[in-house]
Amino acid sequence: MPAASPIRSRAALGLVAYGAVLAVVGLWPTPVDRPLDRLLFRALGALDRFGVRPIDAYGVLEFTANVAFFVTPALLLVLVVGLRRWWLAPLAGLLCSVAIELAQHALLPDRLGTVNDVIANTLGALIGTGLGTLVLARLRADARDPLSS
Repeated sequence: MPAASPIRSRAALGLVAYGAVLAVVGLWPTPVDRPLDRLLFRALGALDRFGVRPIDAYGVLEFTANVAFFVTPALLLVLVVGLRRWWLAPLAGLLCSVAIELAQHALLPDRLGTVNDVIANTLGALIGTGLGTLVLARLRADARDPLSS
């Protein structure tokens, strides 16, 4: 059963807007964090005192950002398609990530398309899917129990 109409339509609108941002960031000709490189590595350099090399900290930060970047669209997609078709969200996350990484590899010489990014993005899509199913399950339970409000 798809989400209630107002939620579903708002989620669809949000998904379209987020999809546009995702495409712009994913297909930007240079790494989107390049303007922040100096500041970012200076901040990550503070971790060197604790035995964490800035390049390692950057790898963790980049992976985490890739995970976070795909949570929202997956959550929104679950709200659009409903609980019966929840599986479309992680599948869409995987396919979008593969498409972006292949485009980066083939068309954008300053960008690196990596399997690690596909893994991180798909993990984010799985987290978003889980959150979306929890939201819909809660909405369904609230609709059945008038005392829960």
